[in-house]
Amino acid sequence: MSRRDQREQGALVYGAVPRANLMPPEVALRRKEKARRRGLIAASLAVVLVTIAGVAGAFFYAAAAEARLANERRITDELLATQLEFTEVTLVRGQLQSITEVREQLAGAEVLWRESLRPYVAVLTPAEVIESMTFASNSPAQPALGTTGPLRAERVATVTMIVITQTPPRPWLWYREWEEIETFADASIDSITLLQTGYETTVTINLNELALSQRFGTDEEVTE
Repeated sequence: MSRRDQREQGALVYGAVPRANLMPPEVALRRKEKARRRGLIAASLAVVLVTIAGVAGAFFYAAAAEARLANERRITDELLATQLEFTEVTLVRGQLQSITEVREQLAGAEVLWRESLRPYVAVLTPAEVIESMTFASNSPAQPALGTTGPLRAERVATVTMIVITQTPPRPWLWYREWEEIETFADASIDSITLLQTGYETTVTINLNELALSQRFGTDEEVTE
């Protein structure tokens, strides 16, 4: 017997869907309202959670950006400090180079006249009297003396000496002895003049670099 036949005969049928809804409408509305409220609460909670997550993410992103910025600033400060150190070193090296150049210029111009001329004067006898002496040397502010002829030696200083004698002078003897002096570059007999009282002999003596004071040391010592 089918369920339709059973219903027609008035028999009880189990498992069938009820045709009548006996629940009051207020209960159904209340259930719908609760479900709607739960949905709204869940949506609100989701919005709050999303907002909190966004704020937290923005905070952590800002903190990370600030940390990166601070690190970049630190690196920049270190680079500036290093550059400043190199600038100071470059400045000091420039000053040392300037001092070295000035020392080299002074060492190349300062002549020990007294010590250098003493052996030349010692060659003369008491009868050979020096009337006058004229000095010249290299100067940092002026061109170097250089050589005075193709057969002349390099010089750093020159002395023009006028010697008075009662008898005819013998300057070639002076020349031979001057050649043995370490500061000697070369010499020339410029003139011999007969005077009423004797003879006037003019000679020029050129000195080499050994006549320099070198009180600042050699180039290697200055560089060190």
